[in-house]
Amino acid sequence: MIEKAIIDCIKASPIAVNGIPTFFNFIPDTAHIAIMIDTPIPGFEIDHELPGYYKDVIEVVVRHSDPKAGFDLCREAMQVLNVVNRVLGDYHFNYVRPTNEPTAYPVSKGGLREFAVRFEFSCYRVDQTI
Repeated sequence: MIEKAIIDCIKASPIAVNGIPTFFNFIPDTAHIAIMIDTPIPGFEIDHELPGYYKDVIEVVVRHSDPKAGFDLCREAMQVLNVVNRVLGDYHFNYVRPTNEPTAYPVSKGGLREFAVRFEFSCYRVDQTI
């Protein structure tokens, strides 16, 4: 699962060492500081000409009560996930790279802020022959 490889990359970084929880496609209401890996609604596109190869996007969403700290955490995730020719989990990533600066969402009723960065990636399953 591509998402697990991305999450494991974050969990092996200083972000997780600092106690920031990482979630997949949701952040619980009780988490005031967190990172979420979000995938496209239709799922990753399949290339029938290159089985096991993917070129698509993911989004990293950061929730934080402090706007500066949230923005800084987003920038840290941008550095951690700036990957070139690296095996993560079951995939060899040709690259993972941010496509935009962090975008801020409106403040929630609870005073929490969320920031998002989109990443494009290119990878293939290590156990798959292309």
